[in-house]
Formats: sequence, C-alpha cells, structure tokens
Amino acid sequence: MTVINPPTIALQGRSVAKSFGSVSVLHDVSFDIRSGEVHTLMGENGAGKSTLMNILAGVHQPDGGEIELFGQPVAFSSPHAALSAGIALIHQEPQNFPDLSIAENIFLGRGVPRGAIGQINWGEMNRRTAAVLNSLGVKLDPRQRMSGLSIADQQMVELAGALAQDAKILLMDEPTAALTPGEVERLFAIVRNLRETGVAVVFISHRIPEVFEIADRITVLRDGNCIGTRDVRETDKSEIVRMMVGRPLGDMYEKPDAKPGAVKLCVSRLTSGSRFRDIGFEVRSGEIVGLAGLVGAGRTEVAEAIFGIRKRDSGTIEVDGVAMPIRSPSNAIAAGIAYVPEDRARNGLLLPMSIANNTTLASLPAVSTFGFISGSRESQMAEAWRRTLKTRLRDVGQPVNELSGGNQQKVVLARWLETKPKVLIVDEPTRGIDVGAKAEVHHVLAELARQGTAILMISSDLPEVIAMSDRVIVMKEGRISGEFARGQATQERVMRAATVGDDAANGVRPDAGRAQRRWSTLSASREWGVLLFVVLVFALLTAKDRRFASADTLRSILTAMPLIVIVASGQLLAILSRNIDLSVGSMLGLAAIIAGGIFVTHPGLPVAVAIIVSVFVGAILGLINGTLVSLLRVPAIIATLGTFTAYRGLVYIWSGGKQVAKDSLPPALSTIAQQGPIDIPWFVWIAAAVAVAMALFLRFFSTGRYIYAIGSNPRAAQLRGVPVARTILTVFTLGGACAGLAGILYGARFGTINPADAGAKPPMELIVISAVVLGGAAVNGGSGSVFGTVLGCLLLAMVDAATSILSISLFWQRVFYGGAILLAITSDSLLRRKGREA
Repeated sequence: MTVINPPTIALQGRSVAKSFGSVSVLHDVSFDIRSGEVHTLMGENGAGKSTLMNILAGVHQPDGGEIELFGQPVAFSSPHAALSAGIALIHQEPQNFPDLSIAENIFLGRGVPRGAIGQINWGEMNRRTAAVLNSLGVKLDPRQRMSGLSIADQQMVELAGALAQDAKILLMDEPTAALTPGEVERLFAIVRNLRETGVAVVFISHRIPEVFEIADRITVLRDGNCIGTRDVRETDKSEIVRMMVGRPLGDMYEKPDAKPGAVKLCVSRLTSGSRFRDIGFEVRSGEIVGLAGLVGAGRTEVAEAIFGIRKRDSGTIEVDGVAMPIRSPSNAIAAGIAYVPEDRARNGLLLPMSIANNTTLASLPAVSTFGFISGSRESQMAEAWRRTLKTRLRDVGQPVNELSGGNQQKVVLARWLETKPKVLIVDEPTRGIDVGAKAEVHHVLAELARQGTAILMISSDLPEVIAMSDRVIVMKEGRISGEFARGQATQERVMRAATVGDDAANGVRPDAGRAQRRWSTLSASREWGVLLFVVLVFALLTAKDRRFASADTLRSILTAMPLIVIVASGQLLAILSRNIDLSVGSMLGLAAIIAGGIFVTHPGLPVAVAIIVSVFVGAILGLINGTLVSLLRVPAIIATLGTFTAYRGLVYIWSGGKQVAKDSLPPALSTIAQQGPIDIPWFVWIAAAVAVAMALFLRFFSTGRYIYAIGSNPRAAQLRGVPVARTILTVFTLGGACAGLAGILYGARFGTINPADAGAKPPMELIVISAVVLGGAAVNGGSGSVFGTVLGCLLLAMVDAATSILSISLFWQRVFYGGAILLAITSDSLLRRKGREA
C-alpha cells in the first residue's frame, strides 16, 4: 500500500480579524498555505487581500485570531520580525531605496555582511548580490544605483532580496501589474523554480488567465470574508468570478460597435526628445482608440504631451479641427481634453483630501460663488457621481486614501467627467483593480463613447485593448509600428507590431534606460562638479586679485573652515535623513557658554574636561531635538525652529548676558587654534578627524547606511525593518555633539565666548545648510557626502576671504549664502526631473 504524505502546511490562519478605526476589514478569515505551492489570493478591491498580506508580513497586527508558522503560534510585531522568520513581502509598487546600490537594496535591513569590527563588508555583500542575481538570470551590477532600473528589474531586485534571506514563504502583491508579457513569463519561470524547491509562493492578482496558468490553489475574499479555497484543477474562471463578486458577471467587455462621427482629436508629427518621434493619429467622436505597446514604448509620454504635462519639441494638436497651443494642463482642459493618469495614487489624487475635494478639483467654478467654495455643493456633486459610478464609500467627506484602488479610480474618472470633455485620455484605466470594478469602468467608457466622447485608451492588457477599442494603434520604441481596425486586431498581430514592427521605417530610439542611468550617475557624482566649481571660483578670484593666492590668504581660508566643517558634518546627517536642524547655532552657543563657564568657576580645570562637557551638552540638546522628531513626530523644521529660540534664550539665562572673557580661558585652549603639526593648528586637524570619522561612519556602518535609506525612501525603510526612530535619534544626537565640539573650539579660535556672537554672526544655521547643499547633498534626502560638504565649506570660506580682500560688503555674503541654497535646490530638482523624464 502506497502512503501519500500530506502536504506541509507552512502558514495557517484561524479566525483572523482586523479593523481600522470603526471600519472592519477582515472578519473571521481562516486559510492555510502549503510549502511547494503557488497560492493566489483573489477578490475585489476592498475585499481585504492586501490587509491580510500585510498581517502575514508583520506590517499590521491582527485584532483577533491566531497565525501559525510551521505549526507554531507566531505574532509578528514588525516586517523585520516576519522576515527573520522566513516570510518576505514584495509590494506591487517596489519599495526600494533609489539613491542606494542594488546590493544595499538587497541586504539593508535584512542582515548586512559584516567585517571583524562590525563594519559593512562591501566585497562580500557585492559578491553575494551577484550570486543571487545570477541565480535569477538577471545581469545587473551590484554597485549600480536603483534609480536607473526599470520596474521589472526593480521587482527582480526585491525578489533577489527575499531569496538572499532564504525566505520560506514569499508574498507577492500584484507582481505582474507593470510587467510586459515577456517579463511575466520570466517571472513565472522563477516562481515555478521556487515552487520546486519547496518555497510557498502567495500572490495577489486580478488577471484571471495568469492565475490559472501559474496557481495551484485560489483563495477568494469578499467584503473581508473568506468565501472559499479552490484547487485550480477542480474549478473554472466562471466559478472564481462568481465567488469574487457574488453574482455571475457575464461578459467582461461590453463594448458595442461604434458609429464614429467627426474628428475630435488630431495629432500630427508629435515629437519629444528621445521618448517618441513623428506621432500622428486621429480620434473621432464616439470612438475608443486603443494605444498598445510594451512598457517603455512611449505611450504614456505621448498622452502627457497631448495634455501639456510633457514638453514637446514639435508637432500639432487639433481639437475639433482647431490647432491648440497646449503647453500646460490648463491649456488642455480649456481645449476640452481630460487625462486620467497611469499612477492614480501619485498623479491622479490628493490622497489626504476628501472624496468630495478630489471630485470637484477640476470644476471648482461650478461649486463656487465669488471664489468661495461651497462645501454643500461639493458634496452634492460628489454624491451624484458616487451614484452614477456606483462608488463604494462611507461618505463623500471620507479621505480618498481610505478607498480601494478600484474606487479611487472611479473618483479620478468622476473628476474629469464632470468637466464634460470632448476628448478623454485614460492611461491604464483598470490596472490593479478587480474584475467587478473593471467591468464597471468598461461600462462607463462604452457609455461615454455612445454619448459622443472621443476616447484614447492606453492599456497593457491586450484582451482589454482588443475588446474595448474600435481601432488599435501600436507603438514600438517611440514610433507608431502598426494600426488595426476592430475586426483585424488580434493578440498575435498587436504583439508582433509591439515587438517586431517595421524597424527599417521606425529606426531605433535611444535606450531610455541608458539615458535615465546617465542622469542618475550625474546626480550621484555632483561632488566632482562642486570641486570643479571651487577650482573655477579660486581661479577667478586669483585673477581678480593675486593676493587671493598668497600664503596668508590660504591660511586664513584654512582656519575659517574647522568650525563650519564640524557643524556641517552633523547637519549633513540631518539632511541625508530628509530632516533639517535649525538649532545648531544655538546649540553651539549654549554648549560654548556652559563649557567656557567651567573655566570661570574652576580655573585650573584641564582643557579636555571642558571639551567633553561641551560635546556632552551638545549631544543632550541634539537628543532633545531627536526625541521631538522621531518619537513625538514633530516635523523637524518646526521642532528645531522651536529649540533654536529656546536654546538661544538659555544662552542668555545661563550667562546672564556676560561673556566668558579671554583672561578666564586657559592659554592651552588658545593653543588649539594657533599651533599644531606642520604649522597647521590643532583645531584644523580635529575638524579633519571629525570629517574622516563621519565619512567612515556613513560608508562602513549600518546606521550610516540607514540614514541614507531613510532619506531615500522613509516608507521602504519602515517596511524593511530599519530602526527609523533610533536612527533619527542618532542623527540629531551626533549633530548636537558636533555643534557642542564646535562650541568649545569657538572659544579656542576667538579667545572669548560672547553670548551675543556665538553661532550668530552670520547665523551658523545659514552657513552650514549652505555648505551642505552646495556640496551636492539632495535637499529631499538620500544623497550627499562628507567630501562634498567639505568642498561646500571650502567654497564658503573662500567667499568669506574674498569679501575682505575685494572689500565686498558683508551683506553680499549673506546674499551669496541664500542664493547658493536656491541654486543648489534648483539644480537638484532639475537633475531629478531629467532623470524621471529620460
């Protein structure tokens, strides 16, 4: 007799429940996941699928029920805890660190290889990264930055991260939503290999054909309840759809044959850089024209150019036969064009605002009187569209970010339909929404076409394109490669046009990924540009007055830098972590007045004690700032603006408005700023040591890389298990310690400590922020270096010297500081925008 061993249950849930406030999302959900199977989780948007996955991955904690991992009860308090137990979650939108390398994205927060003293072992990390990428058949350099990768490669890196941690259970949320058919097949081949090795793979998907191709079992959720689990071999698509929506759905696509009228939209010879070239087509009244092609073919870019979001180099856009000078979305709206973007969360909605606010955003004059918006009229308009589109919501005052993806899409549609457009452009209108919501969106589009609206629909879902379109236009590498009438369009023909096309006619568009990587590399190497700028400024100033290159001037520049370098090194940590510290000058002054006062009351005290006290005071003040920001969640700019004033007041309270006179400070303190090895003062060496230590800390220790990760993507840092609160505390504490050290060195350099001057002439905050951003640090975090910051300090010291030699007013120095900040911010924004557009 043959004994068949039952499959191993890797993960099991019993009566799992979860609510957010008064909204119950999961009710009494029970399930099991087996090793060596592909298990698909399906259901309409809002059914509770993502919530269940987030509970399994430790992002959320359940309110009730229990979960067992290989037969043992577990409760995950964080994503890191779940990952440590062998459960990895790959999100629909890759949660990565764009400013960090592929290797760091794979290992950061997941167990970085370390050396003998706890430092990051970069060689081992890159070697292991290359090995896991090769096992997936991915040819990427572990040292390459994530910001230059395609969505498919980003997903592969996340998958590699899970495999590098030897995950036993792999959770994937809509893994194929942004992939081409070829990339989907590549992913499925990897998933099948993982299944063969015993990994339990669970993923959410709305694409029923793909589910039946890859899954072993399907579990369906509806309205937070588990409807049931089916073996793929014992069910069919109709049953799964009935389980999902609670009724037979009928034909998914209900688009009757159109009777096109007059031409509403005519695009001629539209060209935009390397993204697309010589695009021309027409869309008629009552017609749906599908725009198909692989991801990266330029479809979205064409839509953005028509709507005025993307600059075009040439070409004309006509509406109702009239050429329209569309240079902005407002121009497009005035011309009767509406655009539902591909990424509804980022570009289509104001997520914290209400459903009513989002619905009326493009039609504010209709709900306003003399410029004052009527809340009741807003609600009435939103309520009318809720009934028309059958949007599921609690009330129209509800924040739109609380809705499911399908219902959010309906809110975006409602906003633009209220403008009564002549031409409606919809980009991926059903991406990431369930079959029920898809059918409703298709019905809305078909009804709009019947009423005479001209619709341009972009979609990567070929069955959707073919069934809903009256004509299909195909793009390949920025050119139109084919056009098919409704009866002629088949999946094979469309895919051939998208992948093969007519290369002789179309030519080859420059690699957009290469262009994006070029801008990414330029953005990452801004420090070298700063170095060239420093050399240029030095040359210009020397040409203006040869005294600028004299030994005395160079020494003056060198001695002006240490205090700025030390404080700026601490400010760099704050800016890297997407924060700012406006209180560094006040901390410097308070630490200096407290430490200097020690010499007044204890004249014979060693200088080393005063240095320790000053650093300690600065660290405590920084810790207070960090507590406000990381634990109490006060925005850094508000928290440190408050402590800036408070610490400045304490300087006067502690000192009584009196300075620490020169004769109260020991001669040994002044020696620090006057003598040292090879005729370079000790405080210059101290600043150099601080800069080197900070550079090593940021490069070779996990906390240093965590700072970059938090600044690059705070959400991803939390999901990866990066200790965000502890890291932010460290950032502000170290920044305070640097300000404290600079405080006592202030007394060493100037020989006195005046509460009216310490850190205030010009404001130290202005100086160090200027130095950091001039040194190439990204103002929105995640990118920057100590090397660049030192260069920024050098540039400011040169400007300080120039004001004296060239007899320039000190007020112009402040103008330079402010202008430098604005220039750096503008440059950073342009580099990032060019990277996105490339």
